[in-house]
Amino acid sequence: MLILTPAHFSVATEPGPTALLDWVGSTLGQQVAEHGQCAVSLLPRDDDVVLVLPPRAVSWHQLALPKVAAGKLRAVLDGMLEERLLGDTEQLHFALEPGGRPGRTVWVAACHKAWLQGWLRTLEAAGRPVSRIVPALAPLGQGTPQDAGPTDDAPPDVIHWAHVGAERSWLASASARGVSCIPLREPTTGGLNEPGPGAAGLDAATPGPDVPGLHPETPPAQARWMADPAAVALAEQALGQRFELVPLSSWLLRSSQTGWNLAQFDLSLSSSSRRQQRWLQSLRQWRSAPAWRPARWGLAALVAMQLVGLNATAWYERRSLDRKEQAVRQTLQQAFPKVTLVLDAPLQMQRELAALLQAHGALSGADLEAQLAALAQSSTGAPIAPRSIEFTPGEARFGAWSAPEEPLRQLQQTLERNGWRATLEGDVLTLRAETR
Repeated sequence: MLILTPAHFSVATEPGPTALLDWVGSTLGQQVAEHGQCAVSLLPRDDDVVLVLPPRAVSWHQLALPKVAAGKLRAVLDGMLEERLLGDTEQLHFALEPGGRPGRTVWVAACHKAWLQGWLRTLEAAGRPVSRIVPALAPLGQGTPQDAGPTDDAPPDVIHWAHVGAERSWLASASARGVSCIPLREPTTGGLNEPGPGAAGLDAATPGPDVPGLHPETPPAQARWMADPAAVALAEQALGQRFELVPLSSWLLRSSQTGWNLAQFDLSLSSSSRRQQRWLQSLRQWRSAPAWRPARWGLAALVAMQLVGLNATAWYERRSLDRKEQAVRQTLQQAFPKVTLVLDAPLQMQRELAALLQAHGALSGADLEAQLAALAQSSTGAPIAPRSIEFTPGEARFGAWSAPEEPLRQLQQTLERNGWRATLEGDVLTLRAETR
């Protein structure tokens, strides 16, 4: 998996092959294997590419969607968000939260469409087509990895992430009320600038989480404070708060593990690409996620038990077959002591028995008399007889029958049921004694 995010956010500049991106390489999507920053043309190659949008590139809006057809949903979003946004809705791209559908209250992500399309075209031209688009920070309560606190029993109410973007330090905050992103500066007037214009001309007044300790009217909250090493010093100085170090590479990996995919509506990726991405994501989770560890161990134990059971059964059947073959060989050598080399015990026993019968003047299945008797016994209805007979030891060919083909077929089937090998080619019936 290759996880990317623009190193510099600007909707005024069309991205090109020289545009810089921060990237993370991960084999299974669970741990950082390698990371760095380079131009688009120098990115490592990977079949699964995830584009992470910076917090300032996305605005968030909570809507109660009416029940409408999927084809009309985009027009409904345009009408409902027209008064909330500063820009023209036709210039913006919208995406619903995972599992969001009409008839429910959902979060809607909005970003600059032309800017996003530019990045998609640039990465496509560089041979790194994007398979999924995710936000760097999303409202809490969507089952994202960012929701997890230091312990599973105490998920945070608010998440703060201090990071560097466009040569400035920013504090992005997320809660169940939404996401906000404001610049950090030296603590000269309280520690924070007033929120500036929203990213991509979006509404900067979108409700965001309160920063505990800066607004007296805000009740205390269970908050988690995280910061990129490049921004931690300024963040701690400006807010007087201890931050947990989370490098950008780790944050991008966490963002890729969410269920979000902003590639919707007119920016929806191909169905085959989405199916492949879902299969790969499910496979990575099954192979590496701690929650699936019992299932992996159970499957491994089941496979091991099956292999052991199959080997044990094969060993038992092989031993049983060996005992039966040994018994047949012993029977042959006891009945015919002159046979010292046993290669095919049933065939050798049949041959020895035929020779013994011949030596004592008795008929065997290889004799013509026995075969003629078999023909007479197997004939049903009106008797039929051949006009020509060719006999060699053990085999007789009967031809020129005074009967149509159907009675010959019935005669052949009756002979086979009686233990003879009978083949019919045209009007020639070949008969030989069964050797097995």
